Amino acid sequence: MKNKRNKIYITRTVKVTSFFLALLMSLLLMNNLFLRRIDQNSLRMEGYYMEDFDSLDVVTIGASDVYTSFASGRAYKDFGFTSYPYATQSITASGMLTALKEVVRTQTPQLIVIEVNAFLYKEKKNESDEGHIRKLIDSVPFNQNKIDFVNEYIDPDQRLEYFVPLIKYHELWKEYPGQLSSVFSKFDQDNRGGAYLKGFRTTTNMFKPPQKILNEKIVNEERTLALNPLLEAELRELLDYCKEKNLNVVFTRVPHLVYKQTFDRVKRSNRAGEIINSYGYEYINLERDWKKIGLDLKTDFYNYDHMNIYGAVKMTNYLGKLIKEKYNIVPEKLSDEQKERWDKSAKYFDKLERYCDYLIKNKQKIEVKEDVNTLKVLEDY
Repeated sequence: MKNKRNKIYITRTVKVTSFFLALLMSLLLMNNLFLRRIDQNSLRMEGYYMEDFDSLDVVTIGASDVYTSFASGRAYKDFGFTSYPYATQSITASGMLTALKEVVRTQTPQLIVIEVNAFLYKEKKNESDEGHIRKLIDSVPFNQNKIDFVNEYIDPDQRLEYFVPLIKYHELWKEYPGQLSSVFSKFDQDNRGGAYLKGFRTTTNMFKPPQKILNEKIVNEERTLALNPLLEAELRELLDYCKEKNLNVVFTRVPHLVYKQTFDRVKRSNRAGEIINSYGYEYINLERDWKKIGLDLKTDFYNYDHMNIYGAVKMTNYLGKLIKEKYNIVPEKLSDEQKERWDKSAKYFDKLERYCDYLIKNKQKIEVKEDVNTLKVLEDY
């Protein structure tokens, strides 16, 4: 009788345990796929974390200025080095240090390129905007870097939401079936084992600005303007970390279409360069070098702040050559599997370039990014 009761007890325990394990797995699946925000930012970031540890020669850090202007697949094809943008749309200045810490945690790149856009706004732009904060932090895996950011910048009563997205996004189901395309894109990327376009995104448009463009004036602009004190403090904290870790870092400013309302940002960019130089780091103001890059202000941007495919190809060629030659990047030897993936990435970017050229010439304005629909088109393009 005692043995029988023990068997019943063991059976019940196994059933209960199995039930809770199944429930936990279901919640994790829902949390990872259905009850969280999946978009071009999260797919790019997940693509970064799918790269093999210590496999990238170069990592770029910043906002959309980064992933719309530099194409890792093309840089690999032309210069041989591997790279990836650790970048999210409208990344906050406070998030830049966390981004850098995550790069240091996961890779040992020969060079880290940091774009300074997040530090140049007059106001504390995006610093308290939950949406912009989450574009980065939601994609950072649970580790000490994430914990440190949440504890420093998030109100105590909201912190749990950053570790358990289910709490924040429990009503996301209302956005279905529209969200299904993003879910399918995630399944597709997971199945491929990485991102073919390496986080690159663009819009097929040839922007005609309605107001006077002042880029001619910035080539020799030397005036400076003080940074917002909060943003300058964030920049200095990031620089201190670079010094502490003895990182091989170069800072840059990518080209934009500059007009009257954004000209002060040019002067703040100059001030950022002074601060960066004072820490012993180089600041490459590519915004001044737009003529050297070969940019056409009438054809190479899709809006004021972002280059289209034509500008991105020119920018990748210019910066890629600079990275390879000036900073003596020697591409690490790839395994056969890694080489196959990077060769495929280069081919997909070639297809993307032709596809975007066709769309622009036919005046079809479309956001082109790493999703299942775009990749399906590119397969036979």
